[in-house]
Amino acid sequence: MATPATPVIQNGRSSRLFTEADETRLLKSLAKITKSSPLPTPSTVDSHTLDRIAKLLGTKFTPSQINDKLRRLRLKYHKHARSRSLIKTPHDQRIFKIAQRIWGKTKNSEAVANNEEETGNEERGNGELDLEQFPYLVAEFSRILPENEVWKEGLRRLEEEKLREMNQKWKLLKVEEAKVVAKRAELVQEQVKLVMEKVQSPEELEN
Repeated sequence: MATPATPVIQNGRSSRLFTEADETRLLKSLAKITKSSPLPTPSTVDSHTLDRIAKLLGTKFTPSQINDKLRRLRLKYHKHARSRSLIKTPHDQRIFKIAQRIWGKTKNSEAVANNEEETGNEERGNGELDLEQFPYLVAEFSRILPENEVWKEGLRRLEEEKLREMNQKWKLLKVEEAKVVAKRAELVQEQVKLVMEKVQSPEELEN
């Protein structure tokens, strides 16, 4: 069973589920696959392709997480294609060039992206929350229920304040887990050093 990535703490802030390196690897994997097996439609990534990508990424993410991220990257690509001024960073430039090999071939792909973007705007206008705002919470539910997406619907029905509270609890738990890991590493180092000093003592070497 694939184990999704858990967000980490960097400078006291939560990171996204996918890092910039993950985004680059994800698009390169899809570009490699579609070079020999084109997608049925610009907006469709079948389950077989998602499984292949997951294997190329080392089962770091679930197929549903990969599919959702690809949809977002596709929309981002078409926004950048329409307005190059939105490309601000070297990473933006890098993923734009890779995405262009995947989604920049036909006018139909841009039409699909426009339709998806309008649909997404309507959903947000109706109050639907972007669950990527709560990476710790989403990561844990993805791990607990990797084959069942119904929990997303349940989360979207909760108040944003409640979701932030739930996400914060998971974040604090991850911080405590990280402290335990650090303490364990210190304890291992301390005790291994003690044992090895005895093994390498002059008395032991003479024996």
